[in-house]
Amino acid sequence: MIVRRGLAGPWGWAVLLAVSRVAVLRRTAWSIAVCLIALPAFAGEPRVSVSLDQGWRFQQSGSVAGAENRGFDDSAWQAIDVPHTWNRIGNAGTERSPLSNSVQGVGWYRLRFTTHATKAASRYFLEFDGVGAIADVWLNGHYLGKHAGAFSRFRFDATAAIDSAGENLLVVKADNSKPQPGSSTAAVIPLSGDFFVFGGIYRDVSLVTTREAHVDLLDHGGPGVYAHAVSIQPAAADVLVATRVVNDGAKPAKVIVESAIEDAEGKVVASTAGGSDAPSAPGAQGGPVALTAKVVVATATLRIAQPRLWQGTKDPYLYRVVVTLRSPRGEILDRVSQPLGLRTLAFDPDKGFFLNGEHLLLHGASMHQDRPVKGWAISRADQEQDFDYLVDMGGNAVRLAHYQHDQRSYELADERGIVAWAEIPLVNQVSFDGSPAGEALAANAKQQLVELILQNYNHPSIAVWSIANEVDLRATQSSGPSQPRSLLQDLNRLAKIQDPSRVTALADCCEVGLPPHTGSDIANIAPRDEIVGITDVAGYNRYFGWYTGKFSDFGVMLDAAHVRHPRLPLAVSEYGAGAALTQHSDDPEGGPINPHGRPHPEELQNIYHEASWAGLRERPYLWGVFIWNLFDFSSDSRNEGDLTDINEKGLVSYDRTVAKDAFYFYRANWSTRPTLHLVGRRYTDRAYAVLDVKAYSNAAQARLSLNSRDLGETSCAEGVCLWRAVHLAEGPNELVATANIGAVAASDAMRWTFAGSPGVVRIKAGDISGYVARNHERYGSDMYFVGGEAKGVEPPDTPAQKRAEVAATDPRLYDSYREGEFSYRVPVPEGTQKYRIVARFIEPDATQPGERVFDVDVNGKTALHHFDIFTAAGGKLKSVERSFDTTAKDGLLVIAFRPSRGRALVSSLSIAPL
Repeated sequence: MIVRRGLAGPWGWAVLLAVSRVAVLRRTAWSIAVCLIALPAFAGEPRVSVSLDQGWRFQQSGSVAGAENRGFDDSAWQAIDVPHTWNRIGNAGTERSPLSNSVQGVGWYRLRFTTHATKAASRYFLEFDGVGAIADVWLNGHYLGKHAGAFSRFRFDATAAIDSAGENLLVVKADNSKPQPGSSTAAVIPLSGDFFVFGGIYRDVSLVTTREAHVDLLDHGGPGVYAHAVSIQPAAADVLVATRVVNDGAKPAKVIVESAIEDAEGKVVASTAGGSDAPSAPGAQGGPVALTAKVVVATATLRIAQPRLWQGTKDPYLYRVVVTLRSPRGEILDRVSQPLGLRTLAFDPDKGFFLNGEHLLLHGASMHQDRPVKGWAISRADQEQDFDYLVDMGGNAVRLAHYQHDQRSYELADERGIVAWAEIPLVNQVSFDGSPAGEALAANAKQQLVELILQNYNHPSIAVWSIANEVDLRATQSSGPSQPRSLLQDLNRLAKIQDPSRVTALADCCEVGLPPHTGSDIANIAPRDEIVGITDVAGYNRYFGWYTGKFSDFGVMLDAAHVRHPRLPLAVSEYGAGAALTQHSDDPEGGPINPHGRPHPEELQNIYHEASWAGLRERPYLWGVFIWNLFDFSSDSRNEGDLTDINEKGLVSYDRTVAKDAFYFYRANWSTRPTLHLVGRRYTDRAYAVLDVKAYSNAAQARLSLNSRDLGETSCAEGVCLWRAVHLAEGPNELVATANIGAVAASDAMRWTFAGSPGVVRIKAGDISGYVARNHERYGSDMYFVGGEAKGVEPPDTPAQKRAEVAATDPRLYDSYREGEFSYRVPVPEGTQKYRIVARFIEPDATQPGERVFDVDVNGKTALHHFDIFTAAGGKLKSVERSFDTTAKDGLLVIAFRPSRGRALVSSLSIAPL
């Protein structure tokens, strides 16, 4: 078992804090313009942070000579505020919107602002919370530096360049050029990924003013204060607080470092009582700290009596660590406050995850950070809404993928009790040619890892530092090798140096010897490094029943992985399926899916998650499961479902206005909030009159009525309530479900319309979405079948221009089929009635007569005997139809296809009363 104690903070202080952590990496920035912002003087505060979000000028252009200079004319540039991105990606429909902007390159920003002189000597720092993806920064024509990496906070000391009593010009050049050999981003992770890297100053910008003696602001964007619980017992908890103190003055100075812990109400529950810790020996306590060096580390161990633990969603209790710097005369020089949550974490390879000694299956979802129009330039309210959805669903964990998110997201995880997986954007590959990572890219990956850990060290919600996602993927998609192992080993070591209190992880797609999620033939996968086992724990990204295999393969694969890695705690870091809100299926198991194309019926996502969760919840060795994804997100490589440039595997729509049906499946299973949700409300115009009605609920039983007629009560199991063979009336149908859930009387309603005629049934065999024929007759998707296999004349991802020509009046009626030994049990109105059945066939494979021969029986009587499609149609890919009359009794027609040579087959069926 891997046990991690405490909240967050570097262990091994003598190594980590008293010595430099890692080679200092070059920083980056951006460009800007116009508008005056007056910045206040200190007004008695030891540290002042002023927003620089308003009044910018922007120009999207690769080369703007002289833009960093004061005399440059930016009057023609666009007036904007930040957060801002020039990119706009993702829209409804099957064509990219003319409003889209997927241009990757350089954008320039300029801002004019004023400052006022302060009485005390001051230091000035420019703080950027996120710039995509490389930032170069100038202040008053002075180049401050470069930061490479789109996701982490960075700061520059602007003291030497700033006019402290006048107007200033801040200029930022942002560069999100597409990574490729020779590009400016060729050594900046990520090199690729199934998400779009937005360009711009997409998070907040601030000017921070401090005294000459202050808590370190240049520690890789970190807070400079790092707290860590070294012991947690019911009677008391000991917390080690390390503070990096900086003297930017010309002379040595002495300061008093006061460390305190406040409870949630702001009451001090532990403090150094006005004392300080000597920086020379971590843990030693004494008088004023002599700042004879540029940076010294002051430590204090504080004891909290009867500590209240951070208990996840049950009780996410937070303390705060407050560090105050004072002069020997008692004047406050600086003050920094950081979150503190007391908890222990443990990962067991056989029993899963434990929070404070109690078993807890982590279940939640991954999130990206983008929205329509806004892209990555989202607000605090946007982030809060995202966590509202996660909590409403009953999630207790989140994977903040595939990069460092805004600080507010980690704060929300702390506050809501959500256990978080945090990661760096090392995605898909470590080089362009499959070779090991180059020196520059490795340095950038290490930089971004250090920034992730130090900037988020104090968040108790974070349980896992992840160093990579699917870096063995490229070997499954090309003939090249994949060699990320050396870099991953270096990153794992670095993470353990920075923070031994947490486990490291990676997400694997394609471990050798286990089925990959890509659908690739495992025999043809190129050689690649073994990566599972490098980190303390591992996650598997698998999509059985979507990209490859069957739903039932999931559990088999996980059990094989558990046997293969008996000492490695395992999670499922991704699983999911696409769902289009406007595309539907009468039976999502009736046809093959094209995972990289269209359509993506919402109903398939439902059964995917029902089956996947059934397999996951039965495996106690899993420490966590993370749905991919909570929200639809932008990806310019996707043209799927009913969207363009969007990955629609989310349980909630891209604009956050619609929770898909599968969202309520998880709420019914994960949440104690009363849930009753009728499934299929967006598929209103129904092709068939007889079908099952489903609801997702955490009730024990639920009742259904149709057009005010009671259809009875059914039991609900594993969140699913099902009413079989409900007969719709012609026209509109009102369905109402009711249930008692505890003391709550829950209800839900939806309307379905059946525009067909009684007894008329048209089935497009092997098809998942149905079809309106050229004669305007509507065929539902494959339905009422028992057995057989759904197929297409061509694989579902075959481009239209490459599809084989079918000789038929209406080729679409013949481009899919059901094959094997199978039957259709078609419900029709009760009573004795004669029907005509028209069956349509095409031979997709045979090249000569006699290769496929079968019988067709209707209600036990042979209607077609020794039928050979090739002979009847006159060759391959030629249509033929046969009709036969029968009498239905007891409301059922049974049409059986029995092969005698090869496999039986049918393309479509039309049934109508005579």
